Amino acid sequence: MTWAEQRFRRSARETGRAASSRAAATRAPLLFGHRGVRGEGAPAENTLAAFEEAAAQGADGIELDVRVCGSGELVALHDPDLARVTEGADPRAAAALPWDELRRVDLRGDRVPLLSEVLAFARGRRLAVNIEMKRDVPDRTAVVLATARLVRAWDPRHALLVSSFDPVMIASFGALVPAVPRALLVHRSRYHDAAVRLAPALGALAAHIERTIASPERIALLKRQGRVINVWTVNDPREAQDLAALGVDGLITDAPRRIRDALA
Repeated sequence: MTWAEQRFRRSARETGRAASSRAAATRAPLLFGHRGVRGEGAPAENTLAAFEEAAAQGADGIELDVRVCGSGELVALHDPDLARVTEGADPRAAAALPWDELRRVDLRGDRVPLLSEVLAFARGRRLAVNIEMKRDVPDRTAVVLATARLVRAWDPRHALLVSSFDPVMIASFGALVPAVPRALLVHRSRYHDAAVRLAPALGALAAHIERTIASPERIALLKRQGRVINVWTVNDPREAQDLAALGVDGLITDAPRRIRDALA
């Protein structure tokens, strides 16, 4: 394990809001707010309001998605376009919009933030950050390069983890910024077992596996590999308890308070 990987494991637990009491004392899984928080009555996902709510609900960290907008800035946005997050009001593609236009799009009273803004917020709230580099983009290399530039210059004391479903993006990012821990995202498919076994070859500290493939056998395999195991997206309290009993390191959830209370 590299010094950077050791630092992420340690700093994510030591600097997270809940880590100083609940997680550090019991070794319960870290809780990452999925796009902040999501669900009825929640703020728009991947906005500063959603990340603020995740902090208020006791999350140890936040998970967010990044892509490059039309003028080259890294923004926090899950979809390639704005249709879903604006409830059909604005179908434009993020990659076609310069930041000056994208920042004016209304997301239920909030807006799409820059990654740099989210990182500054998270550092101030003592939240670890999982940055997912999106692969459904016109230029994957541009996303990797932009993420590497920003993260390389960021506060080395802040617990950051960079993830992607794309193994090439993970490997490329690792070559550019080897000091920052990385995670391979794995979803249910015909190839998920091959993907799980690929994580060590990519130099990935962590495997982020979909909840539907988080079997005891697969978790045991990842433990033998020495991987950090984070499971997404876990919203059911009983499922969270079962995964905690299997020794997973983190849970990515839409509802941090509900899962925190289940693990208390």
